[in-house]
Amino acid sequence: MKDRAASHTARSVAARRLTVDRLAADYGDPGADVALSRDVAAGLAPSPGRMHDYLRARTAFFDRVVVTAVSAGVPQVVVGAAGYDARSLRYARPGVHWFEVDHPATQADKLERLRRLGIDARHVRFVAADFRVDPVAAALRDAGLNPREPALFLFEGIVVYLDKPVTESVLAQFREVTVPGSTLAISVSPTSAARGPTARARFTESVAAMGEPARAFLEPAEAARMLERAGWQLDDLGRQPGRRTAAGLLTARAVPAHSTPPSAQRTVPAAPLDRSSPVAAGLDPTALPLPALLSRALVAFTIEADNEAEHRLPHRTATHGLSPGAPPGAPWMVSLAMWASSLRHVPDAGITVAGLRRAARADTNLAGMRRWGYVTFDPEPTRGKQPAEHALIRLTAPGRIARDGWAPLGDVVEQRWRDRFGAQATAGLRAALAAITADLDPGLPDCLPILGHGLFSRLPAPGSRASSAPAPAFPGPPGEPRPPQPPAPLWSLLSQPLLAFAIEYERGWPLSLAISDNVLRVLDADGVRTRDIPGLAGVSKEAVAMAMGVLGKHALATEGPGPGGARWRVTRLTGRGRQAQVAHADRVAAIEDAWRARFRANAVAALRAALASLPEAGLLAGMAPYPDGWRAQVKPATALPHYPMVLHRGGYPDGS
Repeated sequence: MKDRAASHTARSVAARRLTVDRLAADYGDPGADVALSRDVAAGLAPSPGRMHDYLRARTAFFDRVVVTAVSAGVPQVVVGAAGYDARSLRYARPGVHWFEVDHPATQADKLERLRRLGIDARHVRFVAADFRVDPVAAALRDAGLNPREPALFLFEGIVVYLDKPVTESVLAQFREVTVPGSTLAISVSPTSAARGPTARARFTESVAAMGEPARAFLEPAEAARMLERAGWQLDDLGRQPGRRTAAGLLTARAVPAHSTPPSAQRTVPAAPLDRSSPVAAGLDPTALPLPALLSRALVAFTIEADNEAEHRLPHRTATHGLSPGAPPGAPWMVSLAMWASSLRHVPDAGITVAGLRRAARADTNLAGMRRWGYVTFDPEPTRGKQPAEHALIRLTAPGRIARDGWAPLGDVVEQRWRDRFGAQATAGLRAALAAITADLDPGLPDCLPILGHGLFSRLPAPGSRASSAPAPAFPGPPGEPRPPQPPAPLWSLLSQPLLAFAIEYERGWPLSLAISDNVLRVLDADGVRTRDIPGLAGVSKEAVAMAMGVLGKHALATEGPGPGGARWRVTRLTGRGRQAQVAHADRVAAIEDAWRARFRANAVAALRAALASLPEAGLLAGMAPYPDGWRAQVKPATALPHYPMVLHRGGYPDGS
């Protein structure tokens, strides 16, 4: 725009909005909005057409974002390139502070009109700034924006008029002055399919004639990458194909800031994967919080090992019956979680229930092991009772086959990772994990326990035999040095830091990390189709159903019919749910910051770099099932859980 003239395109937008139906709210002053818009639009008569239709959709989108945030209690709203937008009047609510940032010339004209019309805008802080040269973050702080409270940021209709580096700088400065979990709504260029080259050429000519030339067309896919670099992550609707995304109307969340060294940006060639997969085309892993990085690696490793065990070991399942070559009495298929927590600790001579709990340093799935034909108890418990602490656990013949058959599979999968990701990357991951686990509580179990009531990461109760017993000591003469121990398996090195993080997160907190990092994370107030949640979260329908029970109990999410009488069900965050979502992101970021201070110098940064160097495409490629496996019969995963959902039934990390 011309440096000393108010924006003509902003006047045109105000004129078009006068003919558009607006979202109603039970607060605010719509009349003030209309009065300002009429004053601005005097002498303008916009013609109908595709631009008008687009403005109608864009206005409805931003109105809905604002009303959702303000109704949920977000205390601050920042309107970037505000122009003559008057949502700060239409949706004014006591306790909500508004900050309008715009070019000095347009803002001066707007302020003069507000004064002349007698419109009270004392709740709005007007920040004059030229995005090309002025430090927006500092200006917002000076105007009173609280960077320690959540905020909503609007960036509507401006990207096309800015050079791309300028846009990225503004987005990064917005992230600089807010907390993780805050929302950004942005309009970018519609996709080429949604708006053809002819329409784009007409638009370019039109705005150039007004002295406000188009400088950059930023389509959604490129915008996603720019947002990542600036510290924002598209929400899950923004990553899915749809009319909203095609129209360039996106929302993103502020992600925790990390001091990631350049080595974290390196990539390792991976096995081919369909690049149309939402995961394969996903976000830069360096933007993920630490537990999500640990989870994606652990889940991928576990599923790859589970697939290998199913392929190699004789077993039966509910759907496939007996595996090829299995004897008629073959037991049910067993997962890595069940083997690691139970079977591997049972010697040929047997072990007592109390001894198994001491060896595993966790409660174990005794009933499941017996029901699936892997162990027997002596004495056998009466129906409906747990075995006595002194009861002797013995392996059956199938149990020995499963125990011994599982033993080498961790090394098999780790070797595949060396081949797939490179020996140096895998060794670096091992070293980074070992540096963290060396400083963790030595009483932590080697693997993630089955999630308990409320899907919390359950450990033995304080004072129980399992929790108070130390790890088994090396048997030998007093004073004799302990011989070198074999290196911990990679699945254990991944499990222990993740479990330690979850325990710290859940201490005194109403929600588990499993629920918050999977299901709560993918919901929003606009609503997500219930049937889409498992795919977005990367966990099973059963796991989602269990999580939704907890979220509903706490009044954080509700399920209801889709809009317009649609046949599908929609799950929406409540106002409390949105606050919980923001609080979750803050808590994860705070714990990770505390870990940086607690552990050895640069240990957390090195771990982040090692985990982020594993490309998600390569992790997913390793999860490809054998044709004879049960996973080959189900829909392929398009996302990895942000925390493993190890449930009682089967113990698989996605809750299957």
